[in-house]
Amino acid sequence: MERRWFPLFGRVVASSSLLLLVYGVTSENVQLKYDENSRQVSFYSATPDDAWLYGHVFETYAGCQGQDIDTAATNCIPEVFSTTLNTNAYKTDCMNVNLSPSKPGIHAGVCLDVGLGLWYGGSELQYQRWPYRDLTLPWQPYVSNDIVPLNMSVGNVLERYWLSSKGVGIFIPETSPVYFKHLRKNNDTNISDELCFLGANDLNIRGFVNKPVTLDILVCKTENILLTHKLMTSEFFPRPVGQPDARMFKSPIWSTWAKFKVDIDQEKVLTYAEEIIEHGFSNSQIEIDDMFSTHYGEFDFSPAKFPKPEHMVATLKRKGFRVTVWVTPFANTDSPSFAEGMVGGYWLTDADGQAPALVKWWQGIGGTLDVENEEAVDWFVSRLEQMKRKYGVDSFKFDAGEVTYVPAFQRHMWAWPDPTRYTTKYVQAVARLGHMIEVRCGYRSQSFPVFVRMGDKESRWGWDNGLRSLVPTVLTMGILGYPYILPDMIGGNGYDYDAADGTNPFTTTELPDRELYIRWLEVTAYLPAMQFSFVPWQYDAEVVRIARKYVQIHEDVVTPIVLREAKEAQETGYPIIRPLWWLAPDDLDALECEDEFVVGDLLLVAPVVECGARTRNVYLPPGVWEDEGSGETVQGGLWLREYSVPLDHVPTFRLIKHV
Repeated sequence: MERRWFPLFGRVVASSSLLLLVYGVTSENVQLKYDENSRQVSFYSATPDDAWLYGHVFETYAGCQGQDIDTAATNCIPEVFSTTLNTNAYKTDCMNVNLSPSKPGIHAGVCLDVGLGLWYGGSELQYQRWPYRDLTLPWQPYVSNDIVPLNMSVGNVLERYWLSSKGVGIFIPETSPVYFKHLRKNNDTNISDELCFLGANDLNIRGFVNKPVTLDILVCKTENILLTHKLMTSEFFPRPVGQPDARMFKSPIWSTWAKFKVDIDQEKVLTYAEEIIEHGFSNSQIEIDDMFSTHYGEFDFSPAKFPKPEHMVATLKRKGFRVTVWVTPFANTDSPSFAEGMVGGYWLTDADGQAPALVKWWQGIGGTLDVENEEAVDWFVSRLEQMKRKYGVDSFKFDAGEVTYVPAFQRHMWAWPDPTRYTTKYVQAVARLGHMIEVRCGYRSQSFPVFVRMGDKESRWGWDNGLRSLVPTVLTMGILGYPYILPDMIGGNGYDYDAADGTNPFTTTELPDRELYIRWLEVTAYLPAMQFSFVPWQYDAEVVRIARKYVQIHEDVVTPIVLREAKEAQETGYPIIRPLWWLAPDDLDALECEDEFVVGDLLLVAPVVECGARTRNVYLPPGVWEDEGSGETVQGGLWLREYSVPLDHVPTFRLIKHV
């Protein structure tokens, strides 16, 4: 059969042998053509020969898993293709592509070749690069996950948004359930990258629901990445309504977690606070983490570990600390709150609504707060408010909230096309407790004026959730619409997997490498907030000196810029920490740079993230820059080779004139 392309300028009917109906409306800058034989799609602006995004449409039967789809197993691929493809214009620069299976038990999807250009966005990842490099993720529901135990999954913070250096953007609305994979193929002849989307959720894939699912994908195109990003985020992301607590931006949070893990008590907390003061450090608050309560799920203090909690909190406040504590949406089955929640119907129940749908999380088995139940949320929040009144604590660090810890079979599973609704509703619920809170998950929750903390980072140098991944994670969270980023603890979490010896590795501790700790501290000083747990005086006097220096830089130099940009974020949704391409969207060096960033539009930071490095190459985008270290004026659009970076130095450059 002769190959025929169909520019979508209205209704076109493909070959009847394929039973494929194609309806099309083009936008001004986005057009599409379709080959009914190969089912290839191609997006272009002027002529098909100048296409900037390619892909292919496919079908699969319900009940087929990812491996079966990839291998085109005969029992998974329908013999007759029957999906309807529709398009409609979405303003000038975007097109909505709609894939609708016409038969029950069949799901439709598309794989897009992202080999043209550099790609960003999606989600927080265990292996985080900027842009994507060497990334392969298997078929999975596109839902929020805890990336520490699930290191091949999409992460704690995610959006259905991807962005290309070619000015191409992809967005999938939350009304479409999505299965996803990112596949990098590398063979002797070529390397290719594919983003694949299947209109299905876990219930569809498992064959529990056979109703056809429509997959909507919006594709946008402008002249460069920055214009596309500004267009799409203004259309599809909510903006923050307010901003978090100003003191949390300015001065460090001191957490007990990484240093003590679960081995905390009243004496250790008071000693920790006294040491912070004695070494001359400021604070925004001290955070009392895991295992302070009588049971998981109780908002109290264990009398065995904290005999006088009210006195402890009052003492900390006299010393200038505010006090926060760690909270999860779980209550273990041995807790009084679990029993109370069962009576009230406050936990997620099984699919029949008869019994709590228990979840195994990292500290036990218990019930999970039903965030769709307003009475349950009121109960949860009122108990936390009561804790504040009783003990004098100021606020809370909220953990979990990802779909990882939502039981697969629970009462809302039929009503939620996208299970990550749990994440959105959880953040909405806890945000009622004020601007001092922090969460570690995010999805469609950009409007809440709270800090969003990174998932736990490992105490190592690499891209595999170590120091090198820190800047790419910040940049990714920023373009996903989350400007109020709380970096994880300086030096990482110090998990000692070898010492765990088969037990819970999250209860063991290994002090991070000294140089790693210093370089981590230096990066964090230029981010929206700082968070210590391991303390500088666990090393030596030089580390204490360097830490004091960078806390002062953060408070005196960085915070004024951050607070100004936080105000702008409420109006625009722009990130506070920006990639170099924000200043030079057509500059390949800026587009490829993953170890530098700009605070607002003013201060370029080039931290050291390589072990043993005492020089580094620094790229300055076009413009006139002032070297903050030497005071020299430098013309941008060039590399500064072998720039000296002693252990206590971070290259920074202030923009004098933007070109």
